[in-house]
Amino acid sequence: MCIYIKLYKKSIVSEKDIITIKDLAEVMAPSQKVIHKVQKLVVLQIKEAKTANYLITITDILKIVQHAYPEEQIMPLGEVDAVLQYSPTKPKHNKIVEFFKILIVAAIIFAGSTVAIMAYQIDTAFERTLSTLNKIFTGYIDPDPLWITIPYSIGMPIGVMLFFNHIGTKRFSDDPTPIEIEIEKYEDSLESTILDDLTNKRRNGEGDK
Repeated sequence: MCIYIKLYKKSIVSEKDIITIKDLAEVMAPSQKVIHKVQKLVVLQIKEAKTANYLITITDILKIVQHAYPEEQIMPLGEVDAVLQYSPTKPKHNKIVEFFKILIVAAIIFAGSTVAIMAYQIDTAFERTLSTLNKIFTGYIDPDPLWITIPYSIGMPIGVMLFFNHIGTKRFSDDPTPIEIEIEKYEDSLESTILDDLTNKRRNGEGDK
């Protein structure tokens, strides 16, 4: 019989001090009974009730599973190293505080975007460009051609909404937005940095094991 272990890249656990394989990895085996037994195997016991990150490697899990099933073949899948983010209690979210945070961030982004757009239009002499376009199409010089500026003013926010793929909580498609992609890249870099730091601590004998 072959037991497959797929380690998650990141696991978040709270309100429990006994960490089992079920918290850290997906288990696959021909028998459901074996799967449940493997999932209940203890990988780590948290000794300090404080928020912290722990390094979990596939070798840690393989040793535990092989000790429990010495005659079975264990096949590792997925990640080699993973981060366990532990918190003794579940984080509490205050909806009022979250609402005001969103308002502040939205106001800052709105102000910054407005200044950036205005600065861009001034630097590129955008008014002159619109006036030139008006002269090309109508033959007349108009410093403020409304038939161009009004559609442009309407089209810009529409283009921004289409680019970011949603209005409020409504999405236009299931594709991730540019912000979500950048957040994902940031989280990947953050997790890699945490893993490197935890790995170095373990090598120097400062780790959790």
